[in-house]
Amino acid sequence: MRIGVKATIGSIVGVMAMAGAAYLWFGNNRAHEAPTPAALSGSGPQCCSPGSTERMTLDPKLFNGDVRKAYVVAEQDPALLAQLHCYCGCDKQEGHKNLLDCFRDKHGSTCAICVGEAVEAEVLAQQGMPIEQIRDTLRDKFAHGE
Repeated sequence: MRIGVKATIGSIVGVMAMAGAAYLWFGNNRAHEAPTPAALSGSGPQCCSPGSTERMTLDPKLFNGDVRKAYVVAEQDPALLAQLHCYCGCDKQEGHKNLLDCFRDKHGSTCAICVGEAVEAEVLAQQGMPIEQIRDTLRDKFAHGE
């Protein structure tokens, strides 16, 4: 009976250790966190927390062409993209909460829908279109059956 108790305790300790490791591994991954109000309040590359040097998006210099343009939009106007839905399905497949999340990792660099939405949103915003109309326009153009 004594051996069974030791085995059970050992199993519990092992599971707790694995759970702790998973928490550290996934819990520290800030790639899919929603932007903080402080991060969205200004323009230019915003940090995730006061005094942090962590980037909110990947560096646009890593990319070329329209992909670079989209990452520039994400870097310079994160508040815009944080208010928009991405229609490529990454919300279901990757857990993205908004279009900005697509540019926090390399997902945006491999997805024409993400890039198209970001570039189009910036053009519409620069023309003075309200966010509700930008949402409707992007939905009409990119939703493809959603």
